[in-house]
Amino acid sequence: MEAKKIFKIIEKHAPLSLQLDFDSSGFNVGNREAEIVGVLVSENVTHEVIQEAIDNNCNLIISHHPAIFGEDIDEFTQSIVAFAHDNEITLYSAHTNLDAVEGGLNDKLCEYLGIEVESGFGTCSRIGHFKKPGTLKDKAKEIGKLLNDTHIRTVGNLDRELKTVCVSCGSGGRDDAMVEDIKGKNVDVVIGGENKLSLALKMQYYDICLIETGHYNSEILCKDIFADWLKDIGIKVVKSTKDVNPYNE
Repeated sequence: MEAKKIFKIIEKHAPLSLQLDFDSSGFNVGNREAEIVGVLVSENVTHEVIQEAIDNNCNLIISHHPAIFGEDIDEFTQSIVAFAHDNEITLYSAHTNLDAVEGGLNDKLCEYLGIEVESGFGTCSRIGHFKKPGTLKDKAKEIGKLLNDTHIRTVGNLDRELKTVCVSCGSGGRDDAMVEDIKGKNVDVVIGGENKLSLALKMQYYDICLIETGHYNSEILCKDIFADWLKDIGIKVVKSTKDVNPYNE
């Protein structure tokens, strides 16, 4: 199957029109016309992931985070691009369009964490409620276990009972506008990654709890989504095992 036909399958589910204006989703590196014999799906593109694709005879990597992000290509990015190019591996990504689309990463994360989605919120967030309410302390522990994240951080009263939740995967916890918008919506807690100190202080002031998980941990479910969308293409789809969290656990 040609690479561009596989791109169309992904884009049918997560249209590129949904990506945010700063994003670089879509075709990144390689050959749109290449005949694909195997697909490796991952959250990130690293040298180890490219080598994994080579070892598994996969000449297309579909990742969540783009290999090339923005116009400034640094030495690390250049080395990634060169390694893929030299081994005739095509790189494609679905990033903020995957976050935003119905049935995409935020919805998958909500499902995984036992959150019933009530509505989309902003571009890349969801508002819902826990199917089984619990305290901030208990929910933080539960979420850490589910996402294999040993560095969960919280803001707020640990004994507070949580019901309504706003979920924004990846670096969604850094979204100033989101916090301003939810302060009047009776949201008990935000689940998001890579929060800023300024926002943590603001959420404390607004009496909104925070469960901060790692960026990597909150988006690893992208592999399951990609694999499901490509399950009927007639060629092998491999979930990366070399795409690992760079932080020490």
